[in-house]
Amino acid sequence: MREQYSIFASVGNSTQPFDRFLRMVDDAAGIVNRSALMQTGTSSYQPRHAVGVDYVGREEFDDLCRDADYLVMHAGVGSVMAAMRFGKLPIIVPRRGDLGESVNSHQFELATELSKLGWCRIAAGLDDLLEFLQAPPPPVPMGEDLSNRRMRDLVSDFIR
Repeated sequence: MREQYSIFASVGNSTQPFDRFLRMVDDAAGIVNRSALMQTGTSSYQPRHAVGVDYVGREEFDDLCRDADYLVMHAGVGSVMAAMRFGKLPIIVPRRGDLGESVNSHQFELATELSKLGWCRIAAGLDDLLEFLQAPPPPVPMGEDLSNRRMRDLVSDFIR
């Protein structure tokens, strides 16, 4: 039987490393003493408190999202939609272009807009992440249409 983790963290499938994110999640998991699995991608950071795997397949990703108490993710549209599909309000750490984590600041801009809709919480640093992980997971506001079409429309409107 696969181990169930309290925290599932994912950097997505970007080719840029995201060591800042992994260090933050790993430190937080150690401080709050919660089991964590981190999908690390191309990052070089080696976790001390969490289990690290390079990548997970779609089925395992869905299982981890469904089973974890907390989802901590980069600000990818697919990641946010997956979390919400399983009734989870994700904690988002946007990649930063100025740190070489992304080609630009689009993740911060997207996370800001999704946060305004109540679809995620943004952790700007370790203190924010600890605050979120020490509180019970909040419910997802299901009054909205959370379909892929709705997300596509929001992203298209945002780009315009």
